[in-house]
Amino acid sequence: MTLEQLRIFIAVAEREHVTAAAKALHITQSAASAAIAALEERHAVKLFDRVGRGIALTEAGRLFLAEARGVLARADAAETVLEELSGLRRGRLRLVASQTTAAYWLPPILAEFQARHPALRVELAIGNTDQAAARVREGEADLGIVEGRIDDPVLAQWPVGEDRLVLVGATPFAEGRIDARWLRRARWIMREPGSGTRSSLDAHLREHGVDPAALDVALVLPSNESVRTAVEAGAGVAALSSLVVAPALAAGTLHAAPLEFGPRAFHGLRHRERYRSRAADALLQVIAASRPIPQS
Repeated sequence: MTLEQLRIFIAVAEREHVTAAAKALHITQSAASAAIAALEERHAVKLFDRVGRGIALTEAGRLFLAEARGVLARADAAETVLEELSGLRRGRLRLVASQTTAAYWLPPILAEFQARHPALRVELAIGNTDQAAARVREGEADLGIVEGRIDDPVLAQWPVGEDRLVLVGATPFAEGRIDARWLRRARWIMREPGSGTRSSLDAHLREHGVDPAALDVALVLPSNESVRTAVEAGAGVAALSSLVVAPALAAGTLHAAPLEFGPRAFHGLRHRERYRSRAADALLQVIAASRPIPQS
């Protein structure tokens, strides 16, 4: 069994499609099929069921997938240790970030990081806060940057920056105080459960005496951009990061409500027991220099 066979198996399992996996790995379809066949024949076990033109993992395949991912994570960690012996003159940083931080907060930081360490390659994955935490937990990322707090004793987390949520609508809000009754009666556009934006909004609503479950939710959408676009179209109101809505507020396509939500922190995530990547430390130094946390 080789690491390359494991990589091919994982790619096929994640896509449930040999051709798509081969294209992602820049190999031929026949090479991908041969790698899967070799695993199955050597160990006399069926990893995939062939259903019509598609494939699906067998029970053995599902069990093997978790182990294969663990082996590759350890191999990647070992490679990182060797690469870093060269003193950041080569290597990579496996970074995962939630949508708001990846799209609006991190880019100038990554540009500065690349200028300081041009030989280091950054591999950035994007997901919501829960998905980002899972990648750090499973060893698929050296460092995570997320919007919400994570309740996981395996992960160390600390503040690295902050923003604010802004309540926005397509038309100007009427003058006067927005209270709990107004919030309950509003028609809402929401991010999906598991996103940092959603968990931060839920916490702010509870501070205002509003049960998030009691809201009138018109749409639940999987990205900041889709929520913003729906609000601009008049589908309802939403609470989004100030970084996300700033251009639309300036252009007049969105309007901010006279309601203050307190600041929310962006958090760094690291596995407590895995190797501390020097490349991750170097990025955190850039963050500390360019995005200091305001002192209360």
